Amino acid sequence: MKYILLLTIAFMVTDPIKISKINRAKSRAKDAFQAGNYKEAASIYTYLIDSLGVQEDEVLLNRAHAYYLEKDTAHAQSDYQALTQSSKNEIASKADLHLGLIANQNKKPDQALSLFKQAIKADPANAEARYNYEMLKKKLDAKKKEEEKKNQDKNDQNKKQEPSEFAKKLKEQADRLVAERKYGAAYNLMVDGLKKDKTVSTYQQFIDRIKIVDGID
Repeated sequence: MKYILLLTIAFMVTDPIKISKINRAKSRAKDAFQAGNYKEAASIYTYLIDSLGVQEDEVLLNRAHAYYLEKDTAHAQSDYQALTQSSKNEIASKADLHLGLIANQNKKPDQALSLFKQAIKADPANAEARYNYEMLKKKLDAKKKEEEKKNQDKNDQNKKQEPSEFAKKLKEQADRLVAERKYGAAYNLMVDGLKKDKTVSTYQQFIDRIKIVDGID
């Protein structure tokens, strides 16, 4: 009985009719892919996987590529994600690479960078993954430096705008002179103070107003 079962399994594996169907389907899928008919190619690869029971990482990768080029991102991601667990490092690397490309297209550069790095770890010979990693890292580093510079400039600007104790006291004296309607004296006090301390410029609008009032008066 065991002998018969083993013989049946062996026949299923080496069934020439099935093998012929598989080879023809693979050839049709390849032709469709190369012709740019990615939707048709994906359909044939699905037939190979679901109907003919082909469980080859290469076939699943080809279907993922067909989905990707057809811009069917959801199905492409699903296939690529499954392939990240492939025992074949080259295939796992290609899956991580394309997941990184999709992440970058979805404006998730940090996630993309991590996936490109995983692709390189899986297969150091993956030149495309290395290129994308280096280019994206350079871009992110430049962006980080630009943001740091902006923040520094903003901090410097805030420091400039913060009046010193000297400037604050000078403003109090000017306010008292204004209260006494001594606009000219207040104006001259502030202008002289500005020569000594740049933070007096925080009160530039006040200085401009008393200059106008003094001119009218």
